[in-house]
Amino acid sequence: MSSEPIDSGRRWALGIIAVCSLGFSVGPIVNAVRQPEYNKDYSAWYGIGLEVRRDAPLYASGANGEVLYMYPPTAAVLVFAPLTFLGPVGFTAVLAAATALAWAGCVVLAVRAATGRWRGHPRWYYVLVVLLGGIHVYDLFLLGQVNLILLWLVLLAMESLRRGRSWLAGFCLALAIVVKVFPLPILVFWAVRREGRAILATIVCVVLFASLPGLVRGPGRNADEWKQWFGLMVGDQSGERMAARSSVGFTRRNQSLFAVAHRLTRNVDGGGVRVNVANLEPGQAQLVGLAAVGLLGLALLAATRCRFAPTPEADALETAMVLILAVLASPLAWTYFFCWLLPAWAALLHHGRTQTAFRYPIALGGLLIVSAFSEQIDPTLQAYGVTAAGSIVLFLTLALLRRRIHLSPIQ
Repeated sequence: MSSEPIDSGRRWALGIIAVCSLGFSVGPIVNAVRQPEYNKDYSAWYGIGLEVRRDAPLYASGANGEVLYMYPPTAAVLVFAPLTFLGPVGFTAVLAAATALAWAGCVVLAVRAATGRWRGHPRWYYVLVVLLGGIHVYDLFLLGQVNLILLWLVLLAMESLRRGRSWLAGFCLALAIVVKVFPLPILVFWAVRREGRAILATIVCVVLFASLPGLVRGPGRNADEWKQWFGLMVGDQSGERMAARSSVGFTRRNQSLFAVAHRLTRNVDGGGVRVNVANLEPGQAQLVGLAAVGLLGLALLAATRCRFAPTPEADALETAMVLILAVLASPLAWTYFFCWLLPAWAALLHHGRTQTAFRYPIALGGLLIVSAFSEQIDPTLQAYGVTAAGSIVLFLTLALLRRRIHLSPIQ
């Protein structure tokens, strides 16, 4: 194959990303000019950055009794606070630009991981990876969330690990963890794979990144704020609370396995609808969610037979499964979290070209995920967990593909 169609395919993908990113960024930037205090999560990040500069508490409660800022101190002190010197427009533009660059980086790294090579891919493959992976990207630009940046860091960590650069891998994963902790299951996966040096690097870097805000706000205060964050987000596993967003955490907008388990097994408000088929206690419903996470973890182990990554393509399948599981296992998994399915789409589209029998479950998973948009008409499907269900279908399809590698390596 000549280099022309190869370069053309990548240029098409990057061109689509550039055009979409520009279009998606217009609304938030206009809002930053006209009404910066009502600019979705951009306003929240900008506000918390100003609070850091005023030396105010990070975890002050809002009008509904819940904290306004629910992530660890590191991003607030070391990222958001410095960016506020740019003003609300500059702050918004930088975050949007970072999301656009991360989107491009994620596509290139996901294709590389799925296929085992940087070049040699048809145009349609790049374009479909961009479009299918981009289903949830609009929300990231609209809200100002950083999940694509985190995905880019995680994919960089995985690529570094494949190249034997354990400390660089640990650095990238640690940076993702201290911004939002839901990438933490990847560290568990590395432990099962016995990636000792990468785990050590991650732990060392997490401690370093977690300590750095103490240089600005004082070590004691930084330690107290980390304790506050842990108590809000991780400490209570009774099932009575859903992290720091109990007011909306049980509704259809949350597609984590824990939230879906609560909606199906308890008489809780799913966001205007009730879909429970049982009436369990909160702690029992929490155990159902934990069991669902555990079953998917066992499915991953069964697919690999505990013999991990015999080929680069097998490694990509395992990575895609772990990324899906990280989202589903998070207490909160809003729609935009599912941009982490991008590597799964890259792997599934690659194998679907030759493994025709797998096109049907791939199509089913995609249909379930796309059907989440029906919540604009009727919220019932989303309350039942249709996005989570589609992700599980994709996860199990990846597991079947991964298991086949033991029988006859996929070319």
